[in-house]
Amino acid sequence: MARGMNMLVLMVLLGAAIQSCSAQTTHVVGDSLGWVVPPGGAIAYSTWAANETFVVGDTLVFNFTTGMDDVAKVTQAAYDSCNSTSPISRWTNGPATITLNQSGEHFFISTFDRRCSLGEKLAINVSAASGPAPAPTTTPTPPAASAPVPTTTPTRSPVTYTVGDGVGWNVLVNTTQAYELWAANKTFMVGDILVFNFVNGTQNVAEVTKSAFDSCNITSTISVYAVPPVRITLTTPGEHFYTSTYPNRCSLGQKLAITVSAAPTPTPAPSTTPTPPAASAPAPATASATTPTRSPVTYTVGEGVGWNVLVNTTQAYALWAANKTFMVGDTLVFNFVNGTQNVAEVTKSAYDSCNTTSTISVYTVPPVRIILATPGEHFYTSTYTDRCSLGQKLAINVTGSSATTPSLSPATPPSSTATPPSTSSSPSPPSTTTTPSPTGSATPPSAGNSAASLSVTGLFSGMLSVAVVLLY
Repeated sequence: MARGMNMLVLMVLLGAAIQSCSAQTTHVVGDSLGWVVPPGGAIAYSTWAANETFVVGDTLVFNFTTGMDDVAKVTQAAYDSCNSTSPISRWTNGPATITLNQSGEHFFISTFDRRCSLGEKLAINVSAASGPAPAPTTTPTPPAASAPVPTTTPTRSPVTYTVGDGVGWNVLVNTTQAYELWAANKTFMVGDILVFNFVNGTQNVAEVTKSAFDSCNITSTISVYAVPPVRITLTTPGEHFYTSTYPNRCSLGQKLAITVSAAPTPTPAPSTTPTPPAASAPAPATASATTPTRSPVTYTVGEGVGWNVLVNTTQAYALWAANKTFMVGDTLVFNFVNGTQNVAEVTKSAYDSCNTTSTISVYTVPPVRIILATPGEHFYTSTYTDRCSLGQKLAINVTGSSATTPSLSPATPPSSTATPPSTSSSPSPPSTTTTPSPTGSATPPSAGNSAASLSVTGLFSGMLSVAVVLLY
C-alpha cells in the first residue's frame, strides 16, 4: 500500500514537471496586423520582432486566409533575396502554428507573388531554453509573526504619453500603421494625458467616433484642437479615436485609436501600526549610499517609424532622443528595409555638415544593433543621397556605465544643430576606435531578460531522486 502511494506521488510530481516545462510563450506574428503585406514595408515585422523575446519551445502563429497566402521557412540568403524556390519547409493552411525547436536565427517569408519583396518577411533570433533553477540548500526562514503584511493595492500616478514619441503627430513616410504600433504596447488609464506635437498651422487633432475613424469621415467631429502642443486628459474609460481634419491626413495614416481603462481604486491602508525594526537592524546609509544601478536598455530608434526620412520635420530624431538617458552598455536598434537605408557613425563635424564621404563605421543589414561601448557624444546618419540633410540623423550623449553610480539627471543631448543646446560642458568626442557591433545577423539577439523555461531533463533527474527516496 505504501509503495503504491509512493508511486502515485511520483507520477503526480512528474506530471507537474512536464506541464511546467511546456508552459512556453505563443507569439502571434504582427499581433492584430496578422501575416500580410504590411503597409509600411518590412519594418513592421522587424519592429514587432524587436520587442519580443523568443526561446526554444515557444510558438509562432501566422494568421492568414488559406489559399490567399502561405508561410515558408528559408535560409538567410533566400530571405535576403526573397528567393522562394527552395524553402526549408512551407505551411499553406492558415493560421499556421510553428514551434521553435532550435536556437539561432530563423527566417520566414511568403511565397505568394511579390509579397516578400513588399515586406511580408520575418527574421527572428531564438535563444536556448534556460536550465532549471537550483534547489535551495537550506530551508528559508519563515517571516516573523509580527511583520505586517502589506494590504494596499499598488496604484500608479497618471502617465503623460507623447503621441508618436519623437516623430510627433504627422503623416509618416512608407507607413500607415505607425500610430497603431506606437499604441500597441501601452496601457492607457483614466487620468493619463496624451500630448500631440506638431507645427502650428500644419496640423490639428480631432476626436471622432469609431465609424468616422474607420471611414476617415472628418465632416463631423466630437472636438478639434488646433494649437500645439495639444494636451488631452483621458477622463472616461472606453475607446477613443483621433485623427486630423486636414486633407488626406487620415487616409495616409495620421490616426490613433486607443482603449482607456478605469483608474484603479486604492485599497485603504491597514489601521494597525507597523512593527518598528529591531534595534540591531543596521541603520540606512546616508549620503554615501550607492545610487541604485539599472540594467542595460535597448532603444529602438524612432520607435514604430524606424530609421527613415520623415515628412515635414528634420528634428524627429532630436526630439526622440531628448528625453532619454543613454549609458554605456545600452543598445541602439535601427529598423529599416534592407537595401533602402544604412546607418553610418560619423564625427561631429561630418554630422553638422552632412558630409558622409568619411565615416567611422557603416552598417547595412537591418535591424542594425549598436552597443554603446564608450561615453561621450555619438553621431549617426545615412550615407544615402540627401538623407542627412532631410533629417535622417541622430546625435546622442552617452554617460558612464550603468554598473557604476549614474547621475540622477538625464544625459544632456550633445551640442549640435540637430539637437537641443547643451547646458553643461561638452563631453569628449566619440572615439574613432569603437568596434561596431556585428551586423551580419538579420535579427537582433534575444534580450537579456529571456523568459525562463524549465529543462525536462533536469526536472526528470530531480523527480527520479525523489522517487528513490519515496520508494525506499
